[in-house]
Amino acid sequence: MSANLKYLSLGILVFQTTSLVLTMRYSRTLKEEGPRYLSSTAVVVAEFLKIMACIFLVYKDSKCSVRALNRVLHDEILNKPMETLKLAIPSGIYTLQNNLLYVALSNLDAATYQVTYQLKILTTALFSVSMLGKKLGVYQWLSLVILMAGVAFVQWPSDSQELNSKD
Repeated sequence: MSANLKYLSLGILVFQTTSLVLTMRYSRTLKEEGPRYLSSTAVVVAEFLKIMACIFLVYKDSKCSVRALNRVLHDEILNKPMETLKLAIPSGIYTLQNNLLYVALSNLDAATYQVTYQLKILTTALFSVSMLGKKLGVYQWLSLVILMAGVAFVQWPSDSQELNSKD
């Protein structure tokens, strides 16, 4: 993979993640009359779009044949019910997490939300080491320490917040 493609992919990912958070935050805190959209509806629509994208990619991988697409879906989903059922718990937790993200964005500013949300990287790494016995390199530990320090600095109260709370 070329270096330009890596940097382009990184840039697109940063733009997508940042714009998603800012758009969600704006839509949840907009001062407007009338009812707001349900966060659960937004989560379901997003998941539906992901399913449609996956089906399209499987269709494309099946040489654009509907018959081959049906066979792949039947073989992978219906013929393996226990494997499909094993996905129910993580997918349920993922759905709950996405709904809670909307709640968090409704109550936190975007910067605090984004940095705190990155704690998932730290917790995943710690669980990988403690439960799975994975070994992390020096640079990986250093990156985790920097991430933790960044989260701590964002959560640290500023002087302007202390002055406002005393009034």
